[in-house]
Amino acid sequence: MKKYHLILSLDYELFGDGSGCIDKCLIEPTDRCRSIVESHNACLSLFVEALEFSCFKHQPPCNLLDSYHLIEQQLASLSSSNHRLEMHLHPQWLEAQLEESKWTLALEKWRVGNLSDVDQQRSIATAYNYLNELECLDTPALRAFRAGGWTIQPSGNLFQRLGEFGVTIDSTAAPGMFNHAKGDWYDFRNCPDKPFWNVSDDVCTEDEQGHTVEVPITTGKLGKSAHIKALLESRAFDSFPADCTGSYAGPNNRTQSLIGKFSKIRSIGNVMLDFSTLPAWAMIQLTESYMERFKDETDPVPIVAIGHNKNFSEQSENNLNEFLAWARSCNEMIFSDYRAWYESLRMQKQHLA
Repeated sequence: MKKYHLILSLDYELFGDGSGCIDKCLIEPTDRCRSIVESHNACLSLFVEALEFSCFKHQPPCNLLDSYHLIEQQLASLSSSNHRLEMHLHPQWLEAQLEESKWTLALEKWRVGNLSDVDQQRSIATAYNYLNELECLDTPALRAFRAGGWTIQPSGNLFQRLGEFGVTIDSTAAPGMFNHAKGDWYDFRNCPDKPFWNVSDDVCTEDEQGHTVEVPITTGKLGKSAHIKALLESRAFDSFPADCTGSYAGPNNRTQSLIGKFSKIRSIGNVMLDFSTLPAWAMIQLTESYMERFKDETDPVPIVAIGHNKNFSEQSENNLNEFLAWARSCNEMIFSDYRAWYESLRMQKQHLA
């Protein structure tokens, strides 16, 4: 049984305010990412921003009338292959209204962790129904969840609501990372030093009796100089796919935006395993360090890489291809997804019982 499960997670979405071309920012980069992944006999776990796409489906703006159907076609094609559709929520879309081809969003609902029980229930139900209709499912599928913008805290009620829809795996936490801007705050500096853990209330607190399994995004210390080198290499190339433009406008005012940027500066050296922005050498170094860190684990170890279609540039394609070629050479590593990893974990525990 392989020890390390490499899970390639892709946040499948347009920009947070609905900007961006469906063809150039979503369909085409996802197709290119898929092609590379499949060439290595791997699969994608797509965190589908179901609230946003549900709005597109039920009140499409004129510029999306001819292209929204491409989203459903692509997701259906991915789902019918070896790829997985998971749940992703940006709750500012809960009460979105289309006015003169522009979206008016509920920016006060930006953080899923701050939602009321009613709004959490509505968000999850909408996403659940959207995904099930895409896959034509009559029975619940085991799905993983990721909070939009990593804004899952406080998380206790949310885990309970997700469990009611059969969602028992969360993959939001990025240990060591934080953002102190009020509108999209998160803080994962107190997470357990483990490759996964059970939770019931606080995402950063292990509870062996918890019914939700936290499978964190792989993060680690690349070192400040190496991180700066990686950032400079990344910025030497286009950070968006060809002909893709969009806005990162969010809930923060200018002061809070500066606080968010300062949080990123303070985090220099701590890095997520991001295949849409990191050079291949940095991804390899980070993954090797993670494998060494958890080499004494007896359970299968998930290694979760993250990417975004709207940041998947031509340089991202080259880096991902090189990284996956390296991963294929690792004897103890297997390309996986959340369900395959969870089943491997279950079988391991049965064997040891």
